[in-house]
Amino acid sequence: MKIFLDGYSDRNLGDDLMLALAARGLDGHEIYTAPDMPAVQNALQTERKRGFDCYLKVIGSGFQIYDNMGIAYRLRDIAKERRYAPIRAVIGCNISAFINRAAQSAVRAHIRSFDFMTVRDSFSLDYIRKNAPHVRCEKYPDIVFSLPDEMIPSAENCGMLGISVMRGAPYASLAQTADRYVNETGKKTLLLCFDGGSEDDISAAMRVRDMSKRRDMIEIVKYETSYDMLEKMKSCAVILGMRFHSCVLAARMNIPFVPLAYSEKTDHMLSDIGFKAKIFRLESFDARGAVDALMGAEPLNLDKSVFEDAKGHVKALNEFLDGYK
Repeated sequence: MKIFLDGYSDRNLGDDLMLALAARGLDGHEIYTAPDMPAVQNALQTERKRGFDCYLKVIGSGFQIYDNMGIAYRLRDIAKERRYAPIRAVIGCNISAFINRAAQSAVRAHIRSFDFMTVRDSFSLDYIRKNAPHVRCEKYPDIVFSLPDEMIPSAENCGMLGISVMRGAPYASLAQTADRYVNETGKKTLLLCFDGGSEDDISAAMRVRDMSKRRDMIEIVKYETSYDMLEKMKSCAVILGMRFHSCVLAARMNIPFVPLAYSEKTDHMLSDIGFKAKIFRLESFDARGAVDALMGAEPLNLDKSVFEDAKGHVKALNEFLDGYK
C-alpha cells in the first residue's frame, strides 16, 4: 500500500523516534512524508496530497487543544486528512483533558474521522471506544518502548545526572537540584533538550544554567540526532525526567529515573509499567527531596514483554491494512 506518514514536524526527539519506529515496522509498504517532515528511513518525501491508500498520523498528544484557535485548526485538519486517502489511521496517541466543550466536540469529530487507532493508555482506549464506537481501537505501551537494541548506544555510565527540561519547569528548583547533585557526587549535570523547535527546551535549559551556582559543571545537550541524545542519556547514572519520552527512554535503556510529571499522560504510562516510586509534581517540586530520590533511584528492570508489546501499534495496523488488500 501507499501510506502517507504524518506527525509532529518540529524537531522533537520523542516524536521523531515514534515516526522512525512506525516506518521501520511498515517496511513492506510504500511510505511517503511531506518535505517539511524529519527524514525517515524507508520513506520518500513528496508534495502530493492525494492518491494514497492510507493516511497515517503518528502522534502522541496530537489531539490536545490548548486554545480556541486550536479548535479551528482541528476542523481544518479533518478536511485536509480526508483528501489524502480513503483509509485513515492513527497510532500511538493519547487523549487528555479538554479546555472546554467546544474543544471536546472538535476532538470527537476528529477521532470519528479515522478508521483505525492505537492508544497508549486505558483512559484513551475507553474514551475512544465510547465516543467513536465504529473506530477500531487497541492499546499498547508507547511505541518508543519498542526501540530495538541496535538503536541503543553502548555508552559507559559516567555517573552524571541527566535532567530533561522544558518550558514551564521549576527553573530555580532544577538549578538547585543540579547544584546539590554536583556538590554531593562531583559529577556533571546534563540538561537534556528533547525539543529544539517551537517548544524550545534550549531556552529553558539556559534559564536553569543561569540560575545555577555550579555552571562550570552544567552542560546543555541539544537534540541533533537521536543517537547522540541517547548516547548522552546512557552516560548518566540517573535521569530526572520531565518530558514524557525521557521517562520512557530511561525505562527502555534501564537507567534509573525520577519522574517530574506535568501531565496525566505520564501518570498513565508509569502506572501501566508498574512504577512504584515517588512521582514529583511541578507545583510541589523541591531540590532536597529530588536529590534524595535521585541518589536512591534503582533501575526499573522492565520485563521484556513490555518492549515486545510496544510493537503492537504497527503490527495491529498491518493486520488492519491486510483486510483491504
